[in-house]
Amino acid sequence: MNRSDLSTVVLELLEKETGETYAGIDDSTTLREGLNLDSLDMAGLVLHIEGHFGIQIETELLESILTVGDMLDVLERKLAAKAGKTAA
Repeated sequence: MNRSDLSTVVLELLEKETGETYAGIDDSTTLREGLNLDSLDMAGLVLHIEGHFGIQIETELLESILTVGDMLDVLERKLAAKAGKTAA
């Protein structure tokens, strides 16, 4: 799955979690200020992402996820690691 596809899925999960529609989102959009996500929204989004992709995002990583791009970077690393485990 490429970054554009990941971005589309994350946006769909975000809209499902918040009930909002978001336009003009890019990698530099901040999750808290740019999208007005509070800690409950973030927790719900992470749960949706984990369930959808079958991964786990550790609490320590959550502290470093400030923008949409940060979230996509984490997802790319997690999915690559998961693919490596299943291929081995």
